[in-house]
Amino acid sequence: MRFTEFKKGITVAITNEEQEILEKVREQGEISKKKLSEREQVIANQLVIKNMVVRKKINDDITYRKTSSPNYC
Repeated sequence: MRFTEFKKGITVAITNEEQEILEKVREQGEISKKKLSEREQVIANQLVIKNMVVRKKINDDITYRKTSSPNYC
């Protein structure tokens, strides 16, 4: 379990697996769902729920990219 900081003072707990996927997305800027294994897709969706990654569908292709400015309730 790790903690990552979104904005100044806002930290979120993420697992080691989530950290690996988050690093992949940060390195590549954007990653296609087709390039991820089934397990990695599940983890990427968990990051979408935590608002750490954005999932976008463009022309029948789903991509994940880093959230530029997360929104909190």
